Amino acid sequence: MELTFSPAAALSLAALADLFTRSFEGYFYAGTTTADALAQRVRMEQIDLWFSLVMLADGEPIGVALLGRRGARAWCGGFGVVAAYRGMGLSHTLTSEMLARARAASAQRLSLEVLTRNERAIRTYQRAGLAITRRLLVLSWRPGDDDDGHETPTLSEALPDQLLSHFAALHPAPAAWQRELAALLVGSGRRGLALPGPDGPLAYALISGDASNTRIADLGARSADKALSLLRGLQAQARSLLSVNEPAESPLTAAFYHAGFVVADEQHEMELML
Repeated sequence: MELTFSPAAALSLAALADLFTRSFEGYFYAGTTTADALAQRVRMEQIDLWFSLVMLADGEPIGVALLGRRGARAWCGGFGVVAAYRGMGLSHTLTSEMLARARAASAQRLSLEVLTRNERAIRTYQRAGLAITRRLLVLSWRPGDDDDGHETPTLSEALPDQLLSHFAALHPAPAAWQRELAALLVGSGRRGLALPGPDGPLAYALISGDASNTRIADLGARSADKALSLLRGLQAQARSLLSVNEPAESPLTAAFYHAGFVVADEQHEMELML
């Protein structure tokens, strides 16, 4: 078997989306994607398809590693090998080539997220030199998870771009790559809701979806108390709330627990200085 590599840009978005989907078959979550969804990710997550790579066996695409770039930082936004070629140690080969591509792009650091229960992948990344730096939480809420009596604050509608001008002041912990300001500024289809204050929002959230399935794309607040008030306001409007990749160490994360959110899953953030 002859292994070669090519830039992900050598494939059409449709072919790349198909390879990505097949590379995540049997994973903890379905990795199903489409050309349109992948194009949106490329834009929002600054995925560089020239430095992202496809692994080929005898000319057939069998694996993929997507690489995002922001300044001197690189990020792996998807990594997998198709089912027929697993168990051959090819993940180590793909990881080594991914790191080589990141270095060739003049990146000084590479990071990624991996589910804490995905022990095999964690070992692969650790073998390549990556180290666990923190936990990122998937937090969910449905009515009944919180039965405490509480006041419901009134939230104000606001344009996402206006709220994002307060991003730095309202995020006491670094955001995950997908929720950094660079990603949020090019996002679309989101509503902005704020807990207003005399000098700007005391807390805000960018949300998508409908009342039956509301996703929090970003939440910022001056304090955990203000974050809790904001969450109470969101709960009054929704029958389900989900927030992905909340930093476990953030002072604001306590507000989710107080509001009755539960940890539905969690990831390790891992990184390697290149």
